[in-house]
Amino acid sequence: MLRGLYIAMNSMDVQQAKLNNIANNLANLATPGYKKTNVVVDKFAATLQLAVEANGPKGKREPIGAGNLGNMVARVSTDFSPGALTETGSPTDLALDGNGFFAVEGPNGERLYTRDGSFHLDAEGNLLTSDGYKVLGEGGPITIGDAKHVTVKENGTIVVGQGEEMTEVDKLQLVEFADPSRLQKAEGNYFADPQGTGQPAATTRVSQGWLEKANVDPVQEMINIIPATRIYESSQRLVQISDELLDKSINQVGRVK
Repeated sequence: MLRGLYIAMNSMDVQQAKLNNIANNLANLATPGYKKTNVVVDKFAATLQLAVEANGPKGKREPIGAGNLGNMVARVSTDFSPGALTETGSPTDLALDGNGFFAVEGPNGERLYTRDGSFHLDAEGNLLTSDGYKVLGEGGPITIGDAKHVTVKENGTIVVGQGEEMTEVDKLQLVEFADPSRLQKAEGNYFADPQGTGQPAATTRVSQGWLEKANVDPVQEMINIIPATRIYESSQRLVQISDELLDKSINQVGRVK
């Protein structure tokens, strides 16, 4: 009876995690470069132990098997597939074609990575993310100044001015990862690379005046809500039934009239 209660409660935890994840994906539909996440579920196996008194009261405990207690959330994975590109016309909006990431300087000076290229210039001419983080180039934080004309080439080179007065300012620091799944989700729309696996991008190209949309399919996310909600409600009912059975077994079974 208690085992059934545990299974139902674990199921509720899993479905609640799925619903929270769906809500987060839908909330970021308008976030440029957002990568949707998925809840990965695994079996919750509890190892049963048996005390074997082979040599008196201090006998060692031997495993006698595994008891399945339903499912559990193993991890939350990130889908790094590219999103569709949309044209904005803004010279500081940049989109990436390929597997690379923009490198930015985090709030504590740490290096973070993002696909969100909705950049802007501050009063000093620094190129910043929408959260105010400095965008990194090969020479450090990128400063464009008060240039009227800014051109970003496909390889990430930033040029200011026109005609014969064109001057190369810096080059975007674009980074690729052989296994993006090893990146750690940081606060906001950023990723951290604690293992230092990033390499200079070799195949990623930059599109100026474009932004990458979130790779979230709103229709599929809405469809996913239906089974998660139904399973949660069914599991909730099982918890109620198990509670009622426990109440009867404790207060009624074996009662002497």
